[in-house]
Amino acid sequence: MDKILDLDKTVLELVKEYPEIKDIMVELGFKDIVKPFALEIMGRHMTIKKGSKIKDIPMDIIVKTFEEKGFKIINNDDKNQISSDNNPKSKEELLKSYIERLNNGEDLEKVREEFVKNFESVSVHDIINVEQDMINNGTSPNDVQKLCDLHSALFHGLTEEEVYQNEEKEKFDEGFPINILKKENEALDKLLNELKINLDSDNVDKIIEIINKLKEIKRLYQKKEELIMPLLYEYGVKGPSDVMWGVDDEIKHEYSELNNLLNKDNYFSLKDRIIKVMERTKEMIYKEDNILFPIATDKLSLEEWTKVYYDIDETGYVFINEYPKWEYALKLKKDKKEEIIEGYINLDGGKVTITELNAIFKLLPIDITFIDSDDINKFFINNEKVFSRPEMALNRKVYLCHPPRIVDMIKGLLDSFKSGKESKMVFWTPNPKNPIKVTYLAVRDENNNYLGTLELVESYKNDLDKLKEIIG
Repeated sequence: MDKILDLDKTVLELVKEYPEIKDIMVELGFKDIVKPFALEIMGRHMTIKKGSKIKDIPMDIIVKTFEEKGFKIINNDDKNQISSDNNPKSKEELLKSYIERLNNGEDLEKVREEFVKNFESVSVHDIINVEQDMINNGTSPNDVQKLCDLHSALFHGLTEEEVYQNEEKEKFDEGFPINILKKENEALDKLLNELKINLDSDNVDKIIEIINKLKEIKRLYQKKEELIMPLLYEYGVKGPSDVMWGVDDEIKHEYSELNNLLNKDNYFSLKDRIIKVMERTKEMIYKEDNILFPIATDKLSLEEWTKVYYDIDETGYVFINEYPKWEYALKLKKDKKEEIIEGYINLDGGKVTITELNAIFKLLPIDITFIDSDDINKFFINNEKVFSRPEMALNRKVYLCHPPRIVDMIKGLLDSFKSGKESKMVFWTPNPKNPIKVTYLAVRDENNNYLGTLELVESYKNDLDKLKEIIG
């Protein structure tokens, strides 16, 4: 019986039909799409034909390889190609045709002229929405980036968020959250340029110093992962989170490893790794500035941006010394009148006022988070600040506060508490220099009904002797 390879099917469909396709695709150079996470997310939309354009692997080589492996190929007519003469019916098709032509080496200025002609009466927000749909439908973010040069012509050199901000200039001064994040990206880019100069001259001492600074990139990425991506997710914009979060994790991990490994003796054996992660970091800056930030500026409301601003310094300054003030948000907060209710709360051991209880919580040498029975973050105290806890995380599903790679683990933990299978779980971070104990406890009422989960976080960084006593 023939093995039929239908090129109109998605990669996920093909792999489920013929598992050996994964190995063949790796052999051809499709190493990323067959990783479990990428296969589940991007593989649902990506076809081999789309992949050949993204990875620049000729279709004739792909077809020949699969035929040699015993497959019969069907639908090899590359229906995704759109000619500039075909008068595409939708804006998405038209934008895809521009990407196609740029990929094929057509002159940028010629494509730019047509872009301005066809989109001069279209809102910047409409263009961003179409681009997000393209990402959702499987177009590579790297390809969508190619449209950024075309945008600049349409808006006379202004970026999308600059056009958006010009609508209400007084509200978008330098303290606006996107401007803060861009300021940190500029500082990061400057540090990467300094790294490049020292790599060219093999100045190992300086390189070690810069890598030590770059390990702090985790706090920079934390801002977009905890403050911006969850809000976009609520708007149905999942592309940036699905695509960027995994890459962020890889970049953070690489800088951390290089910081631990790098010395004068092994520098040359690690130099290639340093260059690669430096290039990936620069690429991420470009993606944030030209994809994530414009989409976020378009989608998030002014009220949501003020909440982002109130939480943005939770992780501290990264690569810059201080944040510019956003006067609009500060004035808004000052004008809000907060009412403190001095009522009593009756507890099993007595009663306290809300003010007293809040003061007691602030003294506890432990970080506490309560997740209710619907998996919503309802309450936290973050005295020790072992992990950042932005206020925007409140009243949000707990899954949105964690990277996608551990969401299934969190769901499994909560499910085991809800079912009564477990009532306590303890985890330790694998960092001997900063051991962190995370305890999860099922919260139940007197009838053993599940009310939620309590998370307790303790750091033993400054008390390693006490830790040795605990673990024996």
